[in-house]
Amino acid sequence: MYRHIRILVAEDNPHDAYFLKRAFLKAGINAPLHFVHNGQEALDYLAGSHEFTDRGAFPLPSLMLLDIKMPLIDGFQVLKWLRQQPGLLKLPVIVFTSSGEPRDVDLAHELGANGYTVKPSGSEQLFETVQSLEHYWLKQHCYPTLSARPAEA
Repeated sequence: MYRHIRILVAEDNPHDAYFLKRAFLKAGINAPLHFVHNGQEALDYLAGSHEFTDRGAFPLPSLMLLDIKMPLIDGFQVLKWLRQQPGLLKLPVIVFTSSGEPRDVDLAHELGANGYTVKPSGSEQLFETVQSLEHYWLKQHCYPTLSARPAEA
């Protein structure tokens, strides 16, 4: 049902990535998920550089879930870079992070995040969060066309 929506998940914690995959499966969401493990990989993926040059294998995402606290380059830097790329300005980005600090929420929105969600602590709450994400972002949201190749990261 959601094969046309590709989701890029920037998540450095393997346990969080595992439970997020499980929550998507439990919700019956078959949208392709691609995981990157740090901010530099996120930039490389979005730029189509390094190991992500083949857009057939690594197509531009329709939606991005972005952790803030990541190694090498943090999520704020990723968001700042992303919003400076003409071909990616319209990419919906939901910050999905463990920080509920008001300054982080404010900064993410100032940098162009479309949403901000604090990762829930339990598996049932994560499942409910994924269902909420599905309800709006996968069922109702109309996605823009992303076509221009961004600058190298």
